[in-house]
Amino acid sequence: MEKETNQQDILLREQQILANSGTGIRVELGKAVKSFIKIASLAIAAFSLTFHVMPDHGYRIFPKERLSFAYTVIASTDVDHMINRYNEAAGMERMLIQQEYIYRRLEELGLIVSKEEDGE
Repeated sequence: MEKETNQQDILLREQQILANSGTGIRVELGKAVKSFIKIASLAIAAFSLTFHVMPDHGYRIFPKERLSFAYTVIASTDVDHMINRYNEAAGMERMLIQQEYIYRRLEELGLIVSKEEDGE
């Protein structure tokens, strides 16, 4: 009787050890996945702080003047908005818009073209 109890105890311990061994692997794998997600998130945030991306224009990527989230992804609507803002501006305001980094870069890429009208 005592021998059967000892064998049952041994079988129970073996089952617990087997059950816990798989859990340890899952916990370690979960920690690794969480670490990877954190590192990937930091890499994406760092990239978005330092580069402009233009998916509508052949995925052009160019550096930003300063670290910010402004104009990280530049769509066609953003370019149209900038052109409309320039066209509605007058005098000194146009000069200020022309001095903006993003305006100069878009002009260099040929996405914004200034037309010189006769008599101006």
